[in-house]
Amino acid sequence: MSKFSENDTLKIAKDVIGSEILAINNLKKTLDKNLHLACQKIFSCKGKLIITGVGKSGHIANKLAATFSSTGTPSFFMHPSEAMHGDIGVISKEDIILIISNSGNTPEIISILPSIKKIGCLIISLCGSKKSKISEESNISLDISVEKEACPLNLAPTSSTTITLVLGDILAVILMKMKNFKSKDFGENHPGGRLGKNLNLKIQDVMKKGRNIPIIKNNKMLKDALIEMTKKNMGFVIIANQNNKAVGFFTDGDLRRSINKYTNIHKTPIDKIMTKKFLSCNENNYALETFNMMNSKKINSLPVLDNKNKIIGAINMHNLIDAGVS
Repeated sequence: MSKFSENDTLKIAKDVIGSEILAINNLKKTLDKNLHLACQKIFSCKGKLIITGVGKSGHIANKLAATFSSTGTPSFFMHPSEAMHGDIGVISKEDIILIISNSGNTPEIISILPSIKKIGCLIISLCGSKKSKISEESNISLDISVEKEACPLNLAPTSSTTITLVLGDILAVILMKMKNFKSKDFGENHPGGRLGKNLNLKIQDVMKKGRNIPIIKNNKMLKDALIEMTKKNMGFVIIANQNNKAVGFFTDGDLRRSINKYTNIHKTPIDKIMTKKFLSCNENNYALETFNMMNSKKINSLPVLDNKNKIIGAINMHNLIDAGVS
């Protein structure tokens, strides 16, 4: 059993957090025009963004390549050693090489610099030393230097990898803004899993259709609305005119309020007590956006209408939640 007490553990944790926060705050001070220039060059790139690095920097490079690709900037990771054995053939003049090197003198990367420069593509680097070989050979270099690693030996990449990741995320987010990258675009790049479902699912995929739509004509009585609501079990009914256009909406809440007023369900026309001003959605709306709108408006159900106000479906919160939208 370790002799470390709980207080010892928490103190070290807080020291590490403090050290990395300090590194991030220092990063804020070093940001300059080169950041803007790098973003402009990547934004205008007609080819791919190829990211490379070795060791811990390589792991960060791999993660950032995935982040850029998923947020609208085509990118992939290239290992310098593999580049020396043929992978450099994927690089074209239209590409941008993003090099990550804390020392700025990584031998594996320096060895491929002549070949990269011969191709003629733009080189952007994230380096911990402005006077390093890689920084000096780059067209644009961004500073990722840290005063001290969070590692107690000041050896293991800790604070330096943190700010490298932060700076990479900064680049990706700025490019998202520059490209006007939307949630639907993000969804197209994430077709799988719960995230993909939330971002890709549309109302047409989950709405009730045909005979399952709770609907009555506007010449019916309140009792007919009650029967239809009970039969379809969606908590509401859509009121339609003779052309199947929605002219009203009636919920179980409206029903309770009507009964509390001692309304005669057999003699009360539905068009006298229905809600004539109501919200609706379209079958091409994204389910997540509709879910969020319903949450914000505190409503449980919606008619689904086409562009001519005709009824084509019905949706409620239970449908959306059952479909995995949240």
